[in-house]
Amino acid sequence: MGKKILEPIKIKNMELKNRIGLAPLLNMPDVLTTFTITDNTVKWFEARAKGGAGLIMTGTLAPILLNLPGALDRVAQIAEMVHSYGAKLGVQTGGGGPMLGVGPSTMPYPDELHPKQSIFEIMTGQLSPFPGIEAVTELTVDDIKQNINDFADIAVKLKDAGVDCVELHCAHGGATLYCSFISPFYNRRTDDYGGNWENRLRFPVETIKAMRKAVGDDYPLFARISADELLGGMGITLEDTTKVIVPTLEEAGVDCFDVSQGSILHSPQGIQIPLYYPRGCFIHHAEAVKKAANVPVIGVGRIVDLDMAEKFLQEGKADIIYMGRQLTSDPETPNKYFQGQIDDIRKCIACVEGCGTPCPINYDIEPGSLPLEPAEKPKKVLVIGGGVAGMEAARVCALRGHEVTLIEKRPELGGMVAALALNPLNAEFENFVEYLGAQMRKLNVDVRICKEASAADIEEINPDAVIVATGSVLTMPDLAEDKPLVIDHIDALRNKSEIGDKVVIWGHVYGAELAVALAEEGKDVILLGEAGENALTSHAANDRKFWIFKRLTDINMVRNGSGEARLTNPKVLYNIKVEDITPEGINIVSRQGLKDTLPYDTLIISRGRKPVDSIYDELEGKVKEIYKIGDCSKVANIKGAVWSANEVARKI
Repeated sequence: MGKKILEPIKIKNMELKNRIGLAPLLNMPDVLTTFTITDNTVKWFEARAKGGAGLIMTGTLAPILLNLPGALDRVAQIAEMVHSYGAKLGVQTGGGGPMLGVGPSTMPYPDELHPKQSIFEIMTGQLSPFPGIEAVTELTVDDIKQNINDFADIAVKLKDAGVDCVELHCAHGGATLYCSFISPFYNRRTDDYGGNWENRLRFPVETIKAMRKAVGDDYPLFARISADELLGGMGITLEDTTKVIVPTLEEAGVDCFDVSQGSILHSPQGIQIPLYYPRGCFIHHAEAVKKAANVPVIGVGRIVDLDMAEKFLQEGKADIIYMGRQLTSDPETPNKYFQGQIDDIRKCIACVEGCGTPCPINYDIEPGSLPLEPAEKPKKVLVIGGGVAGMEAARVCALRGHEVTLIEKRPELGGMVAALALNPLNAEFENFVEYLGAQMRKLNVDVRICKEASAADIEEINPDAVIVATGSVLTMPDLAEDKPLVIDHIDALRNKSEIGDKVVIWGHVYGAELAVALAEEGKDVILLGEAGENALTSHAANDRKFWIFKRLTDINMVRNGSGEARLTNPKVLYNIKVEDITPEGINIVSRQGLKDTLPYDTLIISRGRKPVDSIYDELEGKVKEIYKIGDCSKVANIKGAVWSANEVARKI
């Protein structure tokens, strides 16, 4: 049986060559920072069209931006370029909603029982950058009519510019004007545009009808919807979508439904889905919409594996699969898959750290990055350290034509990232380790594991350049040094069988994910640290923090909401000072001066890290060229490791 993913599909007068599309994301270079479509923006879309996707959908381009001088010329340029690769171009258009201070209703927002501030403010203690958190300006009926005219006008301009379809953004709750009108959570109006479903849908229905009249019957109009706002009965539910929203919008003229979920301010886990959720976890929303609709349906949501995409298509859960972050981390994913180069696909790790601005595992994504060009003179390059920084440096050096040897003292590659991937919640980190490992084999890098680099190795290899990538170690407080049953976070992951049933983790920042994972395995866990709750996973992106905060704190979440509730295990202690560690337990004192002793089977230290760079000092001045990258140069995250590796390896 042939692959469904390769079958063409026709929507009105547009035929797609395959069933993979670039999801509409806001990571388009320069658009949000300069409010212009630039050469960098064009190159971004070219990479994804060249990569093999059948449909390229832009992120939201509002009419006000598209009507700026030269903007539509740039769109026409993108359309022509996309067509040159046999793909089709769609433009998503829409308006900012309550998040940006405009919406169907004024305060109270949402109501007295629910937070006026966003999760961003709760987690960080900082004022939100979104004005709509404090106040929402209610659209007048005249404003609504003007918007309808603006979107109809821009639809026909986009058609004339060579765009193959237009999508109206009606998803993500408070993020967008149209979803906030549809949602009972955000729309508290009492006129013809609020109240019952017919009234709340009136604005998008009138807009779609006006767009249809402007572009004609044969031109494809898409709608992106939140099938479930993930707010329980207070927001849009899947039942609402299948019984009311889909039939109504289809009758109004929608030719294809792009099915998302969530609300940006209160349930962002449905939009920027972090690595804690299974791949494809929301495909049931597209499946339900497909059963209710008579037009094609697009499924989206952490689908990084095209075998999974094929399975969903074969099962009839969607007609097209959108990939967003996967085509950010590797724009060539479709081509590599179709050509059988599965090991060469750089799978997204779902870290939600930028997602294109930048993507931590894709150095080439950022405008101004150093080009990957053949070396002027091939050299012998020795990389000391097989973490992701060392592996990435070895990969790039080998691609440039250098003869590369990599030495790693442990029996496996991947360093700290590979260790963190042993936590089930961080298992997606292994994607990058596996990718780099495959590249070591394909590029014939001489990898020597279970070996600590020595002077004899330097003499034997006689390298022209040495890259030191020996990483970092977790700091161990003096009072914990050499104490029995005390290990650091990384050793705990590498030796999970040695972790007892009663666990204390010292360190809010890195320890939170480990605490949740161990509790889910049945351990009795206490997580403690010196700071307040804002320190929880402060190293991670907000969408990951949101997930942790829901489980470990008492933040005022949307009541009646769906999703995971707060856990009683692990227990979290804040503002705690550790006074001593004894055979009886860890002696602590609170900010109020209350003392306690916490018994444990295992005490895990999960605090800061320090560089391991002694070999650099030993070799400096003894080899022709020497460089230091990754944590041993500056303790950072995966992006820091990848960037430092590339900025050295591309210059040697």
